[in-house]
Amino acid sequence: MENNMENNMQNPTRLHATMIEVTEFSEEVYEIVQRLLAQYTHNRSQFMKYTICTIINSPSAHLFFLYPETEDGKEDKSQVWGMATVNICQTCSSPRAWVDDFVVDERFRRHGLAHIMMDQILKFAHYLGVPNVMLTSNPSRTAGNAFCKAFGFNDFETNVYQYPLKWGNQGI
Repeated sequence: MENNMENNMQNPTRLHATMIEVTEFSEEVYEIVQRLLAQYTHNRSQFMKYTICTIINSPSAHLFFLYPETEDGKEDKSQVWGMATVNICQTCSSPRAWVDDFVVDERFRRHGLAHIMMDQILKFAHYLGVPNVMLTSNPSRTAGNAFCKAFGFNDFETNVYQYPLKWGNQGI
């Protein structure tokens, strides 16, 4: 099936999938996150197990996996096709949802899965009463930026600054 999908880039088959929130840590969860993040970024925490446990146990951070749906509409947990982290940020001006770690497994791209993921994230944020969903995308990620615009995200005119802490990412 994977070879057929890779060779079908001109007329991709629409896949059916559903996102499920990860609520328990396991070595399998750790391996899935490592595999998917390796396709997205080289900047991964050296304390990834701790980070995943913190996200799972946080009331404001949510880790989702994208699973294929079987013909009877149930999720097939033998594969994970994508992942996203959604952080709910409470501020005095307005709560926001920040989407991060949004990645579809490269073997399953161009089959509508990013649309399924974002649609379900927006429904989740709406359910929580969040009026805005934010995300950042590096300008070099041409496909990611095109997806955001095609999906209906607007450019948000602001500057983003980063202050690198010398002791950052060293654990507690």
